[in-house]
Amino acid sequence: MNKEDLLKLKEFVANLSEEELEERDFYLRGLASGELQGPHVGYPSVDKPWLSVFDVKEIYKINNNKTVYQDIVERNKGNLNSVAISFFMNNISYRKMFKRIDSAAQSYANAGVKSGQFVTVCCAGIPELIYSFYGLSKIGAFLNLMAPYFDSNDMVDRINESKSEIAVVMEEFYPRIKESLKKTCVKKIVIVPTLNSSPLKYVKRQEKIQDENVIYWNEFIRKYNYGEPVNTFQYKKNYPLCMVYSSGTTGSSKAILLSNDSFQNSVLSYKANTYKFSPGQKSYQIIPPWYSTGLNTCIHLPLHQGITVFQDPRFDRKTFVNNIIKHKLYYAIAPTSMYEGFLDDNITRGRKIKDLKYPFEGGEALTPEVRHNIEEKFKNMGCDSNLLCGYGQCECGAQVTIQHLVVDHPDYSVGYPLPNVNIGIFDDENNELPYNTRGNVYVHTPCGMLGYYMNDEANDKYFFIDKFGQKWSKTGDIGYIMPKGDLAIEGRAMDYSIINGEKIFNFDIENIVRKIKNINNCDVLQFGNNQDSDLALHIIFNDNLKYSNEQLLDLFKKIQVLIYNSTNNINMVPSYFKVRDSFPYKPSGKRDLEKLCSEVDGFIFVDKNETLSVNKNKIKCIGLKQ
Repeated sequence: MNKEDLLKLKEFVANLSEEELEERDFYLRGLASGELQGPHVGYPSVDKPWLSVFDVKEIYKINNNKTVYQDIVERNKGNLNSVAISFFMNNISYRKMFKRIDSAAQSYANAGVKSGQFVTVCCAGIPELIYSFYGLSKIGAFLNLMAPYFDSNDMVDRINESKSEIAVVMEEFYPRIKESLKKTCVKKIVIVPTLNSSPLKYVKRQEKIQDENVIYWNEFIRKYNYGEPVNTFQYKKNYPLCMVYSSGTTGSSKAILLSNDSFQNSVLSYKANTYKFSPGQKSYQIIPPWYSTGLNTCIHLPLHQGITVFQDPRFDRKTFVNNIIKHKLYYAIAPTSMYEGFLDDNITRGRKIKDLKYPFEGGEALTPEVRHNIEEKFKNMGCDSNLLCGYGQCECGAQVTIQHLVVDHPDYSVGYPLPNVNIGIFDDENNELPYNTRGNVYVHTPCGMLGYYMNDEANDKYFFIDKFGQKWSKTGDIGYIMPKGDLAIEGRAMDYSIINGEKIFNFDIENIVRKIKNINNCDVLQFGNNQDSDLALHIIFNDNLKYSNEQLLDLFKKIQVLIYNSTNNINMVPSYFKVRDSFPYKPSGKRDLEKLCSEVDGFIFVDKNETLSVNKNKIKCIGLKQ
């Protein structure tokens, strides 16, 4: 289909009624599942091949009319004695959780918080975070979620923009942000001991912070939880709920304003999805709540489904693996590095995992080799689940795509979009591209942000409204969509170098190098000034692997030949190599590319022109991973 015909078809679809759209999606589902025969258009956002696994009727029933507070109260009326939160030897029932949420709402209101105002919260995954989130929703106020590692100047600016007069801070984070808070509009600081909701708080008591304007959580609740119960704020469409933040990879972090609808449209879509939830199941919340995945998918989704949120804010793989085994967790979302803990026999110690049904990975690269190794270990431990991938970003309301147990997803797939989400691949002029064609990943979602808070310029760059009125989120990622609807993410659009005037995506080279045996990780960056630039390859070898200088030189030449043979482009071949034990990371957990780019020492130069002209036919093939 040519561009002109595609635009005519999109115009036709844009003018359909909701009933006609539902009928069309039933037809598309039949085409995708093979029940019906007929031509595909060849453009993913129009064909929607992922509909083959969804209940189309349920998709069109999604119609949010509740706040997140109203939602969990309504859905758990008959579930009050079930465990809502499990936290360090304390099982908190839905009945107790609602009582504590209401106490938090009453206390915030009596402390002066009104609907439409922000309360800044800097806490990891602890029950008081949950009480604050839903308590503020009950009174129509907003949660401003800050990470403790936030750049000090950014933190001051963002808090002052939100005009928060109350900050709730986890006790162990307070020393880190204390000086920043002094420069803000915050008038009252509520300190929450990490184990405040656990009996373990009595084992080792810390000396209380005595700073001015500081009050502890329990004292705050005792002091302000009085009077007639505060009225429940009623749902309003597109009414704000909370603010999270971008990582600040390319400058200052941006405030991402999410609504009740962002959260509700995401969790309500699971009625049309392939996932099943049952009372008694436990879901692991290890992703910090200052990421929308941690707050939405790891907290609100389980409570919406009436199951248990298992909280343990410790972010290390040994704790992660031990918790999944010991506490019989059913559902988990974590980065690859956490699941790699299962490959360590010193951690697993011959134990079994039979309850883990939905292990999801996201946020870090996952190679087919690592995925296969983890799944084999799962099988050896009695778990027949696959390691499922997903993709999302805070701006899109956390989840965009997920994989399904009922689908045999190919390598490099991050799954299908949520049932009420549409995706497409577009060129730099906003023209949609066909299947298996690389381009910019755009997302049309009812779960996305209202916008960047007080940042019209950033909103103008991020959103694209097509000629038919559809609003697309320009994710900044490069990828392609496979014929059955699987999305593949290749890298960030800004991850490129300019070599001899040619734009080279660094991740293309990294993906080749990661296939080489004994290479654990790598990074490609531009080296030198713009007039005399080349590529530098940073390499981390597998543990305990050592090479002599002669062996390294031979290996680097083999890598140069492999890259050239794979790309037929000498501009993509690096001449500088550096072996390292680890990469530098920012406090946010993102790789510190600025620091990597500033490095000038410790590199080995290998002339790629000499390698390819003199040694190309003499160098033996390099060993690749199976």
